[in-house]
Amino acid sequence: MTIIESLAPFTGSWQGHNLLRIMPTDEYQESVSAATVTVTAGAFVTIEYTWQHEGKPQSGLLLLGSGPAAVSEEGSGAPEEEDAAAVSDVGDGAPADAAAGTQGAKAVWVDSFHSGPEWLTLDGNIDDDGVIRLTGWYPAPSGPDWGWQIHVHPGDGNGGRITMHNMVPGHDPYQVVEATYRRQA
Repeated sequence: MTIIESLAPFTGSWQGHNLLRIMPTDEYQESVSAATVTVTAGAFVTIEYTWQHEGKPQSGLLLLGSGPAAVSEEGSGAPEEEDAAAVSDVGDGAPADAAAGTQGAKAVWVDSFHSGPEWLTLDGNIDDDGVIRLTGWYPAPSGPDWGWQIHVHPGDGNGGRITMHNMVPGHDPYQVVEATYRRQA
């Protein structure tokens, strides 16, 4: 399944809400969110979204494309199996294995709040159910790189969901963002 096939039910304009927390012990803060999902340049999909933090407008863009299946390499800084299992504790399931026939996914992500002036590149896979699971790494002020996971759940044409998880070395991944959308009337 390609990116376009996976995200076909999620194309269009969406309204919803965004939940954000910085640390795993924080309460989620809710804001109104909107998203537009479009096919671009023939083989890519963009997800452009807006939300708010403490009353200030925020926005982001995810550019997704199909690619080779992601393979987790030993010593690459990728999360351990128990870390991947922790993601399932927040309702997202573990990343897909890069089995034969698995379609890979690649993305570039920017967000006015989360990524600052830098973009983040992510690699991952498209699950058989169409869920796109991506992981990227960014430098921490000191020590090993930290990770960021973005999971796009395209839904059934009536709604979709995007979740984001922070991966801090030595700790289980934890959900930072959950954006849930319904088709705009």
